Amino acid sequence: MSAFTNHALLVLCFVAGKSGGHLLPCITKAEQTLQSNPTSQIYLFSSGSSLDHKIMDKHPLIKHYIPAVIESIPYKQPWLFPMFAWNMTSYFFHALYKLWTIAPAKIMSYGGLNSIPVCLAGKILGIPYELHELNVQPGQAVKFLSYFTDTIYIYFTQTSDYFSHKKTILTPYPVRFTDKDRIYDKAKLLTAWNLDTHRKTIVILGGSQGSLFVNQAIKNCLQQDQKLCKKIQIIHQIGMYDQDDYKEFYAQHHIPAVVFAYNEQLENFYNLADLIICRAGAGTLFEVDFFNKQCIVIPLQTDSNDHQLQNAQAMAKMHPERFSCITQDHCATKLLPAIQQKLDLLS
Repeated sequence: MSAFTNHALLVLCFVAGKSGGHLLPCITKAEQTLQSNPTSQIYLFSSGSSLDHKIMDKHPLIKHYIPAVIESIPYKQPWLFPMFAWNMTSYFFHALYKLWTIAPAKIMSYGGLNSIPVCLAGKILGIPYELHELNVQPGQAVKFLSYFTDTIYIYFTQTSDYFSHKKTILTPYPVRFTDKDRIYDKAKLLTAWNLDTHRKTIVILGGSQGSLFVNQAIKNCLQQDQKLCKKIQIIHQIGMYDQDDYKEFYAQHHIPAVVFAYNEQLENFYNLADLIICRAGAGTLFEVDFFNKQCIVIPLQTDSNDHQLQNAQAMAKMHPERFSCITQDHCATKLLPAIQQKLDLLS
């Protein structure tokens, strides 16, 4: 991407799947391209979900947006497979026509199911595509598409183990912040958010939907250690529905707190953090690393997917002095001691 000539006419397509974890780094890379080459024409294919539309509304630089109508593969509802197949086929032909019309120089895929019809349409038209696997463990779409391209960009060294059949290129994660976002006046920010200059600030990131497990784990820790309550203040990304409950909980324990679902200036909270507790989405981990913060990671684990666990373990291996990984099964016994240990190191 850096080899593109400034101010040359350039048409590029980006494609990302149905989640902010796919879409935000894709948008970041697209906007970086526009900044380095203002005359570029950028087309972005995405899932068309309500979340995608909300995200796209906040990025007006990208003027050409092509939404899909593809839901997840209905493994548990096989009677929906005909509709799923119809949607995939329809979007393939729509992508084929769109790509033929705009004739991009390249397609950049950041994963997700809807990247399959777009990239295959590009392949038929002779348009090269490159894959970007953001997590340690590749998703199914990237695995499938890897057999039809020679260019796979990875962000964790461990990811190369999954692509023994291809050459991989380790590259910096497209963090949405810049160096100027790390310049701040701490006293001014604390005052703006009604926080205490003498307390340590813990930032809890559960994503815009929040994390019920992490929320409850934090509550359990604070109920166990009243001394900790007197030493800290909390900035908590809680989700849409529990904000009032947790505001009341923090007030009852006399903990200064900022409770929110979404904030466009998240860099302020990263800068204020003495300690961050978060899930293990690749974007969050690399943002925490960008701001050079102490971090306790509680990866989301399900019966079918442990990619967050692999992300967390990989980041802890890269930066053991800052990142600690605690699995959900061990939170009850290990989270509180880990918080106490991290804060002691900061004293």
